[in-house]
Order: sequence, then structure tokens, then C-alpha cells
Amino acid sequence: MEAKITCTTELVQGGCNACPVVPSTSYAICFDQTAIPLGGLEVESLIMAVALKKGFRQDLVMGFDEDYTVFKKEQQQVTFKDFYGSLTYENSSQKMTLKNTYDSKEELFTQVNRVLNELFQIESVAFKVEEVEA
Repeated sequence: MEAKITCTTELVQGGCNACPVVPSTSYAICFDQTAIPLGGLEVESLIMAVALKKGFRQDLVMGFDEDYTVFKKEQQQVTFKDFYGSLTYENSSQKMTLKNTYDSKEELFTQVNRVLNELFQIESVAFKVEEVEA
């Protein structure tokens, strides 16, 4: 499967004379001509977008001491927990803990594909990043 990620950077004014102009970057992932906004170029956002595209349903479980997300599809179930920037994905037989962001896009995409392959049983995704003018 292929996915094109578009990256748009706009210069945004702060709203007053004293506020500087700051860059604002937004990302969207495209599958089959459908663009889905991403919260950022992060493990959590990419895995969620691909899993939902592949038919997984997402449920939020709220407990007394923790909240977590469960991805379900037929008999498959993957639990996702975020502990202060450390992400944990777990199915019935395996558990992976990783960071949400990585210094290089290659490492980010490698980690995302590792989780998708081993826990979700989803084939690897060929991510392509494209800068778009605002």
C-alpha cells in the first residue's frame, strides 16, 4: 500500500504588532485520493490513520486510573496506551513500546511499519512525503 503525506508550512502572524511571524506546519495523509489530516508527523497519528483505513474500529476505554484506546477488527484487537510520550501497542501475544517522534523520517516510517506488520497484521506502507506550497 502507498500513502502520500503532504506537508504545508504557512507563516502565521501572532495577531498584534509585538507578536512575531511564526511558521505553522500541517500534515495530511492521502490514500486513494482521500486526504486525512494528521495531528503531526508522529507514530501515533500515522498508525491510527492506517489502521482506520484498513477497517479497524477505534474505541476509547476510560478507567479509574488510566485511559487507553483499543483498535478492533473482527477477532483482532490491539491496545494503545500513551504514557507521557512513551507509546505502548499490545495485542494478545506481543507488546511494543516506542517513542512518538523520531529524528529521521526513515526511522519514523520503519517503526510505524514494524507496529503495523507485527501487531495489526497490516502489510508495510510506502510513505512518500511531499512539500506543498500554501
